[in-house]
Amino acid sequence: MPFRLRSLAPYLFVGPAVFSVAIFLYGPLIASMLLSVVDWNLLSADIRFVGVDNYASIFDNSDFRMAAWNTLLYCVVLIPAEIVIPLIFAVMLHSVRKNPLQGLYRGSLFLPTIVAYSVAGVAWSWLFNPVNGLFNEVLGHFGFPPSRWHTDPNLALLCVSLVTFWKTFGLNMLLWLAALANLPHQLREASELDGAGLTRHFFDISLPLMTPTAFFISVTTFFHVLDDIVGVIDVLTHGGPAGRSSSLLYFLWQQGLLFFQFGPASAVAVIIIILVLAITWLQFRVSEKRVHYR
Repeated sequence: MPFRLRSLAPYLFVGPAVFSVAIFLYGPLIASMLLSVVDWNLLSADIRFVGVDNYASIFDNSDFRMAAWNTLLYCVVLIPAEIVIPLIFAVMLHSVRKNPLQGLYRGSLFLPTIVAYSVAGVAWSWLFNPVNGLFNEVLGHFGFPPSRWHTDPNLALLCVSLVTFWKTFGLNMLLWLAALANLPHQLREASELDGAGLTRHFFDISLPLMTPTAFFISVTTFFHVLDDIVGVIDVLTHGGPAGRSSSLLYFLWQQGLLFFQFGPASAVAVIIIILVLAITWLQFRVSEKRVHYR
């Protein structure tokens, strides 16, 4: 191969990847920033520069404020649950790793992760049905009054959170399981010789050694919560009742693809991007210093 072609080979290999990132990642990002300062529905030739009016309009929108508050509640409820509960299940599964049924346990717990949102939404809609749903049948069997579940403004957000958690916690469970399986067994034997119990061994030895996995899960879970709840909301509640189960991403989808308000929708997208970058930077700034790589 001539020297000139050999020197171009690395660029030819990385070129398609760089081109894809530029087109499908930075392209939409720049387009959102531009659309957020204009008034245009993408259908007419009339494009009018409005500056920060789109941002002012969404902050004056009560639906946006409700969606922002709901997103905060979703994060407060789901992020700790999707980190801690999968860890508990992973520890229990790791403790029975020699059981021949462990594969069945793992598969049954991970199965909801690969179920489509449409299927999950239909199944849980049947369970939550206020008239003849399974949950109300169980409540009636024990003498409790029926509940409206996802149609109740006070319970809709919790119902969406429950379905989202059921749908997504299997991935974090497998990550925790992989981290537990990768721990040196010599440390377990040494701690037993020193008289350390299971609890002390876990918190003083196992958990510190799994901080890289914990850091990765804590960062990615935030993105999963923002994204995963949209599919559940769309199938289960459509943002209702009265916007009590909406979120920022679902509000963005409504403004852009339902109402064709691309200026306000792009303004919401820019706000979400800034929020994600800020929280990610904060997570790296605060948490990465405590990560111990083996």
